Amino acid sequence: MAVIFPKKHTDIIRSECNKLGVDQTLVQAVIWTESKYDKSAVSPVGAVGLMQLMPSTAYYLADMLGEQVDYEDLKKVEVSVRLGVFYLKILLDEFGDEKIALCAYNAGEGNVRRWLKEGSGIPFRETRDYVKRVAFAKKIYSLKNGVMSIWKGLE
Repeated sequence: MAVIFPKKHTDIIRSECNKLGVDQTLVQAVIWTESKYDKSAVSPVGAVGLMQLMPSTAYYLADMLGEQVDYEDLKKVEVSVRLGVFYLKILLDEFGDEKIALCAYNAGEGNVRRWLKEGSGIPFRETRDYVKRVAFAKKIYSLKNGVMSIWKGLE
């Protein structure tokens, strides 16, 4: 299980999550789902790094934080985690729901706002599957982090 669901960069993840009050297991699950912890990952659509941020989004987030980053910086663990956690925090605050925030992380805020306005649910199968994969990985990381017991409910 350690090979399939690695626990890498825990100090950086924990630190950034604690700063912003974001669930560490959620971030670990997003990283696993997005890049399988490959800091050099680049998606077919151009998302970069551990947390697979689109460069334009990453530059905007960095600017909000008063930082300046370039494309190669997005492959650095510290930068990807800092910007990714910050983005998740923005989405969690805006939408007030983890599932909806994950939809926005995957499909974009504009799409999610439109879906909510139309009441259409999640029309993108990729996004529905993404949310399920993150939820599954979050359960695994909750077990690995000792946050959840496999015996809970069976006691």
